[in-house]
Amino acid sequence: MKRSLLIVASAFLIFGASSAHAQSDAQKDVPRLQWRFDSLLKAKSPQAVDPITKGIAEERSAIHAEFEKEIAKTIKELEQNQSEPADLVLALDRQRSIVASINQRIDETKADLSLLEREEGYYEQLQKTGTGAPEPDQIMLTKSYPELLAKKAILEERRGVLQAFLNTQNDRLNQLKTEQQVRNLGTLWGILTSLGVILIIFWAERFIRTALLSHIRHRRLRYVLTKTFSFVVYISFIFWFVQKIFSEHPEILTVVALVGAALVIVTQDVIKGMLGWFGLKNALGLGQRVSIGPLTGDVIDIGFLYTTLLISRTTNMEDVEQVGKLVRIPNYRLLSDHVVNYHSTSDFENVEFPVRIALPAQAEEAQRILEEILSKETDGFAQRAQRQTDQRMRGYYYTHAAPSWRVHTELVDGREVQFLLCFPAPIGQRRAISSIIIKELLLRFSQAGIRLAECEESKQ
Repeated sequence: MKRSLLIVASAFLIFGASSAHAQSDAQKDVPRLQWRFDSLLKAKSPQAVDPITKGIAEERSAIHAEFEKEIAKTIKELEQNQSEPADLVLALDRQRSIVASINQRIDETKADLSLLEREEGYYEQLQKTGTGAPEPDQIMLTKSYPELLAKKAILEERRGVLQAFLNTQNDRLNQLKTEQQVRNLGTLWGILTSLGVILIIFWAERFIRTALLSHIRHRRLRYVLTKTFSFVVYISFIFWFVQKIFSEHPEILTVVALVGAALVIVTQDVIKGMLGWFGLKNALGLGQRVSIGPLTGDVIDIGFLYTTLLISRTTNMEDVEQVGKLVRIPNYRLLSDHVVNYHSTSDFENVEFPVRIALPAQAEEAQRILEEILSKETDGFAQRAQRQTDQRMRGYYYTHAAPSWRVHTELVDGREVQFLLCFPAPIGQRRAISSIIIKELLLRFSQAGIRLAECEESKQ
């Protein structure tokens, strides 16, 4: 940007100096042309007019040639002073400055010609009236009509030369614009190609990690190879990408240094949000139940900046009116708040509830019935939970056994037996499965004559 401004400023300075120099040289031509136009006005016969007209044309041709040399020299000096820019953008800036300078000179010449044409009408009026002299309060740019015609001829030649050079420089400017468009298309194609390579690398890394490395049976070897492979792939990709950018665009380092700092400050929340979104691929997924900070819900949408939850429960079951509502959580919160994914190991949760019977003598029969019910209703859940746990924890150093159904027994007050039923249930179906088990339990206990203990409130 700074260099572009220097190019524009130098172009205007050089053209301004050349314009002043050209005008000083043109002043030397005014007396000769003025003498010829004075002779032309005084000539009475066609034989006298023809040689004078021819002389005026020769003078104008010489002035035209001098202007051409002067402007060509000025443009050449500008190109030599700025050298040949390696960057097409700088070449465009320089060419635009040249065209703008020529346009400015043309506008100045047109303004001067306009003033002279207005004054020429005044001289013609004087000739018609026969007075031959301007009024005392009239401000004139020239002292005589031949001087006006001489200056007007010089300005017309100057405008013609400038217009010719303007056409040439505009053609060169259009050519540079076309080259820039072609280069921009090439840059766009390069960007799309790089994005394609990035997507292929991410897909290939994920495929090899999940389809091949995750099936290695030896736990330590699987863990080391998975982590090493991902590290090598991403480090190699980053090195290739940076090297490609700086080799094709060596000037981008300055741009990154100047613009990058400001963008990081202004868009830090957006950057954090995108980083949080990038980390979501291993943290949570659509349809999973998660807790982010104090909020617990099902993930129904994952965007670049926000993750949307359908609230399933609140802290300590307060504010129950929030259940079933949508909440949008900024992704940058995922970098600071704790995140619990209830589906991280399996799609099942562990459910516990107590069952107390009144007669210890019936404990053995009651335990048998409870075990049969849990085996019937939850055996399939336990097997599926274990398979999911084995699959989803392959990328970690340690895995654990998914809890299956079990019945714990304890004696309460020395006269009642309490059973603690523990079993897996699909996340979000805990109440439904518990209701099925309780109904079966009540039916089987009734058929076996097993009496449940009374609660403390009933005893009182």
